[in-house]
Amino acid sequence: MTDPNSELRATTRAMIERAGVDTTTPAAGVDSAVWSALTEAGFTGVGIPEDHDGSGGTLAEALTVVSAAVTGGALTMLIEHTVLARWLAARCGISLGAYTATIARAETDAVIRETEDGGLVLDGSARAVVHGPDADRLVILLDTDAADRRPAVAILSPAGTGVTATPGTDLLGAAMADYDFDAAAVESYAESPVDGTELGERGALAYAVALAAAARAVCDRTVDYAGQRTQFGRPLSKFQAVQQRLAGLAALTALTETAAETAVAEKAGTNPDRARTAIAAAKVVTSESAREIAAAGHQLHGAIGFTAEHPLGRSTTALLAWRERYGSEHYWAGVLAGRILEGGADVWDLVTGSGHEGTGAAAEGNTR
Repeated sequence: MTDPNSELRATTRAMIERAGVDTTTPAAGVDSAVWSALTEAGFTGVGIPEDHDGSGGTLAEALTVVSAAVTGGALTMLIEHTVLARWLAARCGISLGAYTATIARAETDAVIRETEDGGLVLDGSARAVVHGPDADRLVILLDTDAADRRPAVAILSPAGTGVTATPGTDLLGAAMADYDFDAAAVESYAESPVDGTELGERGALAYAVALAAAARAVCDRTVDYAGQRTQFGRPLSKFQAVQQRLAGLAALTALTETAAETAVAEKAGTNPDRARTAIAAAKVVTSESAREIAAAGHQLHGAIGFTAEHPLGRSTTALLAWRERYGSEHYWAGVLAGRILEGGADVWDLVTGSGHEGTGAAAEGNTR
């Protein structure tokens, strides 16, 4: 499939190569040199309107930057900061300025209340906030099932009074934290046109793209290694068993890329039902393929691929760390099944991407 944003992708990759990436896994944290370079070039604001301190552009362009960064082995905050947090704040009419932000979804116990002096504070909690310790601000979505209440967004400092953080990391080394809020001061607050379903869909799309990019990095690196590494006087790639394993790896990688690209294209269209179906399918394909792609890469690299210093680990660990982020393959397969069993969608229409689908309201109750 032709990449309409090939120039943006090439520019991003060149920027990352100049900045340099330490691919030791687990990572020590966000690649600060890469993040600084992307920020200075305005790439961390792609997809955000200019009147909200962004660089303009589309979601597809923002995801191209994400894909290029992942393929280059860089650990960044592009998904949480650019694709989710800044986008959500902008949708609520809030500009974050130069702050680095991450996204959080409040637990059901979270409430906003007004203090005696007229200020707003947040009580409650948010769990497994990716890049929380790296961010200047938390953009927190407070979703609700109550008919008389709309979703809302609260923005606050993770280092502010009343905020207690329990830090940790994911498999890749990205900082994470659980947060408890006890009268934490809210800097900005607004009703949100975006609910948890829409945010989850956007997050799943972003991570489907990231998983496909990590798969491409594993495939390319493995093909190169098999062509260079000699055994019994000839390259590994000349052995039939290795060729078959490489072919399977390449096929799975192409499948993940096609699924992700299709979902991005549908998201840019005008049919939300088709977009949600494509995103669900992309997350199923990329999450389900992640383990096999990582296994093939390590098997063909042999023992060297398991060392912390080898760059292969940055990509294979990303595949494993991101499989369940914003819904596992089982969750999104349940969404697809719900469209058929409860939403009235035709199986053939879902398979071919044609025809008219149901409302898409079904299956939202599936647990992850």
